[in-house]
Amino acid sequence: MRKAICILILIVIVSVAFIATGQVQNLTEGQITFIQNLVAQGLLKLKPDLNKAYIDPALWVSMDIDLKGDFTCALAIYCCNQKGTDLYWIDIYDLYSGKKLAKYSESWGFKVYK
Repeated sequence: MRKAICILILIVIVSVAFIATGQVQNLTEGQITFIQNLVAQGLLKLKPDLNKAYIDPALWVSMDIDLKGDFTCALAIYCCNQKGTDLYWIDIYDLYSGKKLAKYSESWGFKVYK
């Protein structure tokens, strides 16, 4: 788990900061592979067609607020590119409880729920 978090920090910090409205955004191969590895490890479940991601709560609480924002933005890019749209938005949920944790959209930015 610690190894995954360290890799996450390195990949996300180097990568996604801002999304320009109306432009197609892409993640690097490393970022895509990392997201896919989180899915394979069972730490992340994605539903791109619904713009939803379910994350292991231990992984979520290990991130600081800036990393949560960058990671959520990266997931929005990943999911929206999977379904072929340039409207980047996503809702993040606890993998086990289903509680809504956060959301990101181009228009409204990043928001964390309590």
